[in-house]
This record gives sequence, structure tokens and C-alpha cells, in this order.
Amino acid sequence: MRRVVLGIALLLLVGSCKKPTRLMSNLAVANKVSVRSVRLYFQGPDMLLAAETRNVSLPENPAGALSVVVRELLKGSANSTVARSFPADTVLRAAYLLPDGTVFVDLGGPTLTQGWGTGSHEELMAVYSVVWTVTANFTEAKRVRLLLNGEPAETLAGHVALDRPLRAAEWVVDPRRR
Repeated sequence: MRRVVLGIALLLLVGSCKKPTRLMSNLAVANKVSVRSVRLYFQGPDMLLAAETRNVSLPENPAGALSVVVRELLKGSANSTVARSFPADTVLRAAYLLPDGTVFVDLGGPTLTQGWGTGSHEELMAVYSVVWTVTANFTEAKRVRLLLNGEPAETLAGHVALDRPLRAAEWVVDPRRR
């Protein structure tokens, strides 16, 4: 009897080891995930935002792809000479796209929560790096509202008002590097 129980347990164990591999590949197909180019915006040497193109695995659905693109932005530039837009401990808590074209991006992390001691220009570039990255990659996105830890934020570092959704301002991007 003991051998029969052990044999059945072994068969179940072996059988269950194969399922995650099939499930993972099927999820990619079911979610229509493919590698696509996205434009991420970081501050360039001229103190304006500049686009950096990166290939990212994205689901076809814009609502699912939105958080992937913002997380890619928060990783920082692939160019090590470009300063990070946000503190290294910044996390994306959520990102939502509403039918009216408003995108909510909910950020968190210890530095933003405790008070980010950065200058006005750095905060301006960080805020608009999110706005430009979202609106450049998602035609449905018309404006972006930043939240901090799930709540409306007045500001991230005391300089840029975040009390309303923001549109992509042309004057913060280098026209040669859009």
C-alpha cells in the first residue's frame, strides 16, 4: 500500500513539474505579448528631455502595457552618463488608463514618501519624463495625473504642482531628440 501511495505521489509531482512551462508560454500567446520599441524620456545634456528608444516585451492591451513602460522608465537610462530621473528606490504602485484619456500613475518608495530633496529643475524633468513617456507611447493617453502612495499629490519634491492632470509640454523636450 505504501508503494502505491508513493508511486501516485511521484506521478503527481512529475506531472505537475511540466505544467508551469506550458502555462507560461500559453500566457504570452494569450496576452499577445511581443517585443516592441518604446520611447522613454530622460534629461539630456542640454537640460531638456530627450527620447531613448528601447525594445520591451509588451502585451497588446494598452492597459497592460502601460505599467510595463513606466517601470522601464523608472529603471533609468541605458546610458550610464545620464542621471536617473527618479530616486533609485522609486516604485510604480499602479498605472490606470481611463476612457477619457487620463492616465493615473501611482508612485511610491521611501525617498518620495519621506520627502525628496531635489531641485526644481530635476523635479520638473522627472514629472515630465513620465508625462512624455506615457503620451508618446499610448495614443489613447491625453494627460497624466501623478499620485503618491495611492493619494493625490500636491508635489513630489516641493516645486512642481501636481494638483491636476498634465499634458505633454513641448518646451521641456529637445526638438531634435523627440
